[in-house]
Amino acid sequence: MSEEKNEKNLNIVKLTIPLFFEMLLVILVSNVDQLMLSFHSKEAVSAIGNAGQISWIMMLFFQVLGTASLILITQYKGAGKEKEAKAIYPVTLLVNFFIGVVIMLVSIFGIDFILQLMNIEEGASFDYAGQYMRIVGVSFLFMAVSNCFSSFLKANAFVKEVMVISVIMNVINAVGNAIGLFVLNIGVAGVAYATMISRLVGMVLCIIVFVVKVGPIQFSAMRNSKPFVLLGQLLKIGVPSVGENMSYDMAQLVLMSWINTMGLSAVNAKVYVTLVVQFAYLFCMAVTQAMQIVQGYHIGAGNKDEAEKIVYKSLIYSTIVSVSVTFIIFLFSDYIIGLFPSADAAVLQFAKQLFLVEIFLEIGRAFNITMVRALQTAGDVKYPVVMSIIFTWCLSVTLGYVFGVSLSFGIVGIWIATAMDEIFRGIILIIRFRRGKWKEINLIKAS
Repeated sequence: MSEEKNEKNLNIVKLTIPLFFEMLLVILVSNVDQLMLSFHSKEAVSAIGNAGQISWIMMLFFQVLGTASLILITQYKGAGKEKEAKAIYPVTLLVNFFIGVVIMLVSIFGIDFILQLMNIEEGASFDYAGQYMRIVGVSFLFMAVSNCFSSFLKANAFVKEVMVISVIMNVINAVGNAIGLFVLNIGVAGVAYATMISRLVGMVLCIIVFVVKVGPIQFSAMRNSKPFVLLGQLLKIGVPSVGENMSYDMAQLVLMSWINTMGLSAVNAKVYVTLVVQFAYLFCMAVTQAMQIVQGYHIGAGNKDEAEKIVYKSLIYSTIVSVSVTFIIFLFSDYIIGLFPSADAAVLQFAKQLFLVEIFLEIGRAFNITMVRALQTAGDVKYPVVMSIIFTWCLSVTLGYVFGVSLSFGIVGIWIATAMDEIFRGIILIIRFRRGKWKEINLIKAS
C-alpha cells in the first residue's frame, strides 16, 4: 500500500466508524449468547460468565505482541521505514503461535483447578464452565493467530476489512448457538462449539485478507533484521501494555470469587450488568483504537503536537458519549435487564443499583482507556502498569473487600470501590500525559 493511500486512510472518524461497528457486533453476539443461555438455565448463565472472565485473561497473552506490533508498525510506517515494519510480521506471528499452543493446553487440562480458585462450588455451574472451556480451549490457538493478523491489518489502516470479518464470525457464532441450543439441544456445549468454529473461520479470513491487501508474510525478512532484538523491543512495549490489563483482570477475578459467595442472583446481576455496560464504553474503545493508529503515524513522522491534539479530542468525545449512554441505560434498566428471562426480582434490584454507580464509574473508565492507550502508543508503557497495580489492588480490591464483604454492602459495595479506582487512576494518568514526558521517548530511534 502506498504512502499516499495511508495518508488518506488516517482520518480518525473514518477509522472509528468500522471499529465501532466491529466491536458493536462482538458485544451484540455476546449478549445474544447470554440471552439464549438464559432460556437454558441460571447455572449456565453463571458458568459462562465465569468462563468468560477466565477466557479474557487468557486472551490477554495474545495481545502482548498484537498491541506492540500495532504501535511499532504505525510508527515505522509514519517514519517511512517500510523495511523495518515488514520484519515485525513474522516475529510476532511465530511467537504468538507458540503462546497460543500453551494457552490452549492450559485451558483444556487446567480448567478445573482454575475454577476451584474462583470459589465456584461443585455442581451444575462448575460442570458447565469446565465443559465450555475445554471445548473453546482449542480455539485459543486460532485466536492467537487471528489477533496477529487483525493487528497487522489495523496498523495498515484496513479497519473496514477487519469489521467485515467480525460480521461473518458473529453471524456464524449466533447461528451456531441457535442450532446447538434449540435444534441439537446440547446446551452449553453447543455455544462452545459455535464459538470455536467462528474463531477458526475468523483466523482463515484474516490470513486471506492480509495476503491480498498487504502481501504474504516474508519470513526471509527475519534474516535481514535482528529478530531477537526486535522481539525484545516488542516485549518491552507489549508486556507493560498488556500488564495494565492483566492487573485489572486479575483483580476482577478476585472480585468475582467474592461475588460467587453472594448468591446466584448477585452473580447473574454482575454478568448482565457487565454485558450491558459494554455499550456505554463501546464508542470509547473504538475511538481510542483509531486514535492509536493516527497517533502512532504522527509520532513516527515527528508530529508530536498533532498527536497530542488527537488524544485530547478523543478524551472529550469518549467521556461525553460513555456517560450519556450509561445514564440512558440507568433510566431504562428495568426494561433492559427484563430482556433476560432468568432475571428475577432480586437480579433486577441489584442491577438498578449497579447501573447508578456505573454513571460515575464510566467517567473514570473513559479517562483510563483513553490515557492508557495514548501513553502506550507514545512508549510510556511502564507508568500505566504501576498505577494500575497500585490503584486497582489498593482501591478496587482492598476497598471492595471492605465495602462488599466486611461491611456487608455486597456486590454494590464492590462496584463502588471499582468506581473509585477508575476515577482516581484516570485523573493521575491525565496528569501524567499533560506533563509531556512521553514526548522525550523515541521507540524507533535505534532502528
